[in-house]
Amino acid sequence: MPELADVEIIRQRLEKALGGATITAAQSNDRRILRPQTPLSFTRALVGRTVEEVGRSGKWLRLELDDGTRLFSHLGMTGWWVEHERDDPKQKAERARIDFARDDGRESSVRYVDSRRFGRLIAAKDEIPEWIALGPDPLVDGIDVKKLAVALARSRRAVKDAVMDQSILAGIGNILAIEALWHARIDPRSSSDALSRADVGTLARGLKTALRRELKARAGATRPDEWQDVFSVYGRAGAPCPRDGSPIARIVIGGRTTTFCRTCQIRRS
Repeated sequence: MPELADVEIIRQRLEKALGGATITAAQSNDRRILRPQTPLSFTRALVGRTVEEVGRSGKWLRLELDDGTRLFSHLGMTGWWVEHERDDPKQKAERARIDFARDDGRESSVRYVDSRRFGRLIAAKDEIPEWIALGPDPLVDGIDVKKLAVALARSRRAVKDAVMDQSILAGIGNILAIEALWHARIDPRSSSDALSRADVGTLARGLKTALRRELKARAGATRPDEWQDVFSVYGRAGAPCPRDGSPIARIVIGGRTTTFCRTCQIRRS
């Protein structure tokens, strides 16, 4: 599933492609992704409008148009936006396309590709509830350690589950949580309310480190299968821990596979 770093790279590319451009055509016939809109209302909301800004909060993208319309895009598990020449054929698993023209005469299109169809495309005049409910974004808003400590102290969930709560920190998914907790030397099973203020500060630094590494790894990729693997423990069950050589353990927390080092990641309780 695309996480904060992946969505930020897509945002940057959409901003470069669409910023200041006029939408000349917009099409999607996938009612599941458009729900509850219709394909016709999606087209009418976008065509003729100029893209003023491409923003992001957590895993949501938001295109701001010149008439106040906003196009919200969530990538679900397999969604991705890719720029193409306008006359390129329809792509495999393509669910939507937006054609555009720029002041310099360049015409192109961006295609939304999503094999499993868990993504969303919502054109609306107002902010949608999913956007409003998001907590602070680590890249946009930074991480306020004091506020994060207060939020975590209110929960008795495993810290890995708590840090993935989108109302606490927007955009943190399974991969980032696993990597950040390894950098912070915190066992992912630790009770969220057992973390000290120093622990939360270390966790915040771990999140920043994991984000920097993922952003750098994603920067040159045009598709998910081109991502560089820069993970320390994610997906490495049974391999030696990069820090102390102990075998990386694999467990399930909150229904998600979790890898960590039982030796150097200390459990708080």
